[in-house]
Amino acid sequence: MVDERLAVAVLDLLRTRGPVAVTMEAVAERAGVAKTTVYRRHANRAELLASVLSRAVGDVKALPDGTVRDKIRGALDQVWSHMVDVLGPGGLAAMMTDADPEFTALFRASLRPYEDALVTRIRDDAAAGLLRPDVDADGVVSLFVGAYLGELVRRGRVADDWRDRALEMMWTVLAAPADDDRRPDR
Repeated sequence: MVDERLAVAVLDLLRTRGPVAVTMEAVAERAGVAKTTVYRRHANRAELLASVLSRAVGDVKALPDGTVRDKIRGALDQVWSHMVDVLGPGGLAAMMTDADPEFTALFRASLRPYEDALVTRIRDDAAAGLLRPDVDADGVVSLFVGAYLGELVRRGRVADDWRDRALEMMWTVLAAPADDDRRPDR
């Protein structure tokens, strides 16, 4: 119960005011517990943030069955939801400006398994001939993450259909070239 209240307090502070607002004192006050209660569970702010981020981000979920697009869409859902649900506006602003390098490093480390899973998915599908064999998987993942952030900066929010629109635009870069025998004009 106390750990849950601490996690809610950390994430609320992070989302609304950014990581600099996440102090042991502010978390204790927001959670309605004594500061000593926080310190009994976490030796310092970095440990508290790492614990809450790890719990909030969780483990990489299995990608859905289906087409290559379905799998990429599922992976994007996981990555993008962490930017929305975990970071919120305050955390995203801090990440973009690197206002709190310790936090930035912690969040990047917690997000890395999701990015790695998407890179691996793209590489595996390219090796299986389902995507272009020369696709730059790391570059594609950066473009997808950047598409989310770019839309947020431009519009102040990311529309529900943006993931599918971004994936559709990127598909021309990802799609495996058609065999000449299968082309309708041959």
